[in-house]
Amino acid sequence: MNFLNFPSQRRAVALAITVLVGGGLNVACGGGTDTTTPTTEVAGAGVYDSQLAFDKTRYTTITVTLDGVATPVRWYREVCYVGKPMKLAPTQANLGAPLAVDNQTCGYQNMNIFVREVDAAKQDNAIFLNVNNAGWFASYQGGLSGWNGTDAITATNYKGADIVNGGTYVSNNDTDKKGAALARGFVYVTIASRSRGASAPAGVFDDGLYQGKAPAAIVDAKAAVRYLRLNDGLMPGNASRIVVNGTSGGGAQSTQLGATGDHADYLPYLKAIGAAGVDASGRSSLSDSPYAIVAYCPIQDMGSADLAYEWMFNVLNTRALVSADQKAGLIVDTTGAELVRAANPDPTGSRELMNKFVAYQAGLGLKTADGTALTTDNMLAALQSEIRSAASAYVKSGKAIVAYNANGTAAANGVAGGSGTLAYKNDFIDVDASGNVTYFNLSNYLKFVAKQARLKAMSSFDQVGQTAILATTATADTTSTGAVIYGNYHGGESNLFGTAAQVYSNFTEYAWNNNNGGDAVNAAQSDVGLRNTGYTWAGNPQKDFLLNQYKLINALPYVGKTEGITTHWRIRNGARDRDTSFTVAYNLSRALKADAKVKDVDFALHWDQGHAGNYDVQSAFTWIDQRLASGN
Repeated sequence: MNFLNFPSQRRAVALAITVLVGGGLNVACGGGTDTTTPTTEVAGAGVYDSQLAFDKTRYTTITVTLDGVATPVRWYREVCYVGKPMKLAPTQANLGAPLAVDNQTCGYQNMNIFVREVDAAKQDNAIFLNVNNAGWFASYQGGLSGWNGTDAITATNYKGADIVNGGTYVSNNDTDKKGAALARGFVYVTIASRSRGASAPAGVFDDGLYQGKAPAAIVDAKAAVRYLRLNDGLMPGNASRIVVNGTSGGGAQSTQLGATGDHADYLPYLKAIGAAGVDASGRSSLSDSPYAIVAYCPIQDMGSADLAYEWMFNVLNTRALVSADQKAGLIVDTTGAELVRAANPDPTGSRELMNKFVAYQAGLGLKTADGTALTTDNMLAALQSEIRSAASAYVKSGKAIVAYNANGTAAANGVAGGSGTLAYKNDFIDVDASGNVTYFNLSNYLKFVAKQARLKAMSSFDQVGQTAILATTATADTTSTGAVIYGNYHGGESNLFGTAAQVYSNFTEYAWNNNNGGDAVNAAQSDVGLRNTGYTWAGNPQKDFLLNQYKLINALPYVGKTEGITTHWRIRNGARDRDTSFTVAYNLSRALKADAKVKDVDFALHWDQGHAGNYDVQSAFTWIDQRLASGN
């Protein structure tokens, strides 16, 4: 079928978005012209700046217990940070259980602002900006199912109130970032943002309702920073001291925000949503660059994420080793019951993607700490050094690691990680009481990582279909009793890509050329994939649009090329996180260290930590305090 013959409404949407992108379309990993060169024209006032003026009188006073003391806190509720917010369908069926959303006008583009009453008049305190883009899904803030605005907030009547009336918070806990921020006098801001799954009311488009496509989440984060900048004189806190915090998809959202500060690539999108400081000609009078980034396990570099994942878990034969242990009945819980951890549905495809990663990694042009080119030849050694350092730091902090050759347990973590707690024998590391690592076996360690939480299916991020039926596809793996093991598909991030009129689009060569063409659950997506369109990836008319789309949510093309890049970075990844390859965060850290405009990069893996964030709050806030005290 001819791609250009799909319904006229969809084609109009695709063309409109392509025009909005504007200019040349650059691939995700490099190249392209730097569009940050300023023009001689001075930007005028933002079109919506007057409409976006902060009203400092519109707040509710709530009382929390902070470090044992009753503390009044101002809550500025659901402040819309754009002039042209996306209107929501009343029910959001694509975001887990169907949500009946009360704030249909600005539920995905608002911020909840919290500040202690004692700090409300202070304008030099930092702003802690929390982004909530879990799994790259859209994050709603507001009432649910007709919340009356006064009943106590619960998980079922409101989303997005991180700090609640009657809540208890402490400043000295390693998992309470809210207490740590409030106790320091910070303004605590949590934002909603569009992203995959968000839909608009019927009638907005005739044949598609998906308005959270990339780069919407990044654009919204930028718009939130711009709102804070616009209203700096009216609001508590100092908008030149914004510290952004995010985990997983939010980790990616925060790193992308930091990497692309003030970059002109995003101005057409910011203009389209009525962001602060964007004039009628699309010029900007405000900065969207934050002061510091605190990111956990960023799901970044989506265009090569499948390559990196298959390299990470095949280069030492991890997938095959787990399959062998599964068939031998060696993967069990504490009762001896067998756990399903094998996830090797397509070994041939895994090898294909693993081999492509070699050229991809070499093409990034990154360097190790000693100045050597960072390639797949020395990547394992670099990662092994980071893992050993994580274990050493863990022991030096006073915590214990299961002794070498002793037995331990590890609960599954991450998306589709599998149920049950793994019982394992530590055959991979030996650390003495002083924190010195005397033995480490990376092959055994990666096998442990893949058994404590089941690896994702292949391909993991750009899956070959967008349907649950893939999870009923038999693999060559079996349990020890011969029971069939099915593919560990969870949907992937394909519905983050394509036009607003498409349910999803494959955005990489492998998934496009191997798309399943539709099945008994989902009808064929007529304009996606070789089987449906007749176009290979190379000849796909939508290819350049898709390449640009994932470039806009990938930090690497911007690091080293962005004048407004954030200068302070703290990045953490769990040392047993199997949701993405360890190479992703490591590559980002090496790119940042090579950027002369970046002042400091604090990167580390965290031992015995899966896919999560804000587990080391005390260390993170000490780092924040030090950056703020430096005054630069």
